[in-house]
Amino acid sequence: MEDRELEEVCLNLGCGYNKLKGFINVDAYEICKPDIVWDLDRRPWPWDDNSVDHIAMFHVLEHIKDWWEAIEECARILKVGGSIDLRVPDESESSAGTYRDHHNIFTWYSFYGIDMAGISAIKMVRGTNAWAHSQKILPLIIIHYYQVPYKKYRWMAKWCPKLLTFCADHLRNFIWEQIFIFVKIGGKTNERS
Repeated sequence: MEDRELEEVCLNLGCGYNKLKGFINVDAYEICKPDIVWDLDRRPWPWDDNSVDHIAMFHVLEHIKDWWEAIEECARILKVGGSIDLRVPDESESSAGTYRDHHNIFTWYSFYGIDMAGISAIKMVRGTNAWAHSQKILPLIIIHYYQVPYKKYRWMAKWCPKLLTFCADHLRNFIWEQIFIFVKIGGKTNERS
C-alpha cells in the first residue's frame, strides 16, 4: 500500500486566510490563495462519497445560502467515523446576523435531523409537526457542543459556570461562538419514519 493511501484527507472548507497545516484549504476567493478554489454554494462538491476523514468549517456556514445542503454534502463526502469541526457565531453575538454576508443564525436547535443523543446536556425536543417528521435524517451524531465566551467573560466558565450559563441564555454578547463536533455514524441519508 502506498503512503499516499495511508494519509488522511482533511478539508478546511471556506478557509479564507486561516490556512490549516495538513488540510486541503478550500475557498471561493482566489485572493486568499486556497489550495482549491470552490464556491461551497455550488453542488455537488468535487469530492467523492466517503472520501474525506475530517472537515473543518470555521465561521463559514453562516455565509452559505442553503446551509443544510452543505451539511448534507459534508455527510456525503465523509467516511464513516470521519468528523466535522463546525464553528459559527453564537446567535446572541451582535454580529451574528448583522454582517451583509451572513445569511444564517444558528443555535443547536438548527441541527434537527442530526442525532443529538451524544450530548447528554442537550435534550432535543423532537418535532411533532408533519414537516419535522418528513425531514431526512443524516448519518451524523453530535459528540461535542460548546459555547465559547468572549475573552473578558472566560473567568466565569471556571469560577461561576452557572452565572455564565444564565448570562448566555438571557443577555447578548457573552458568548462569541458555538462549536459543534459531528461524526459520521454510517448509513445513507434516509427519510424519517
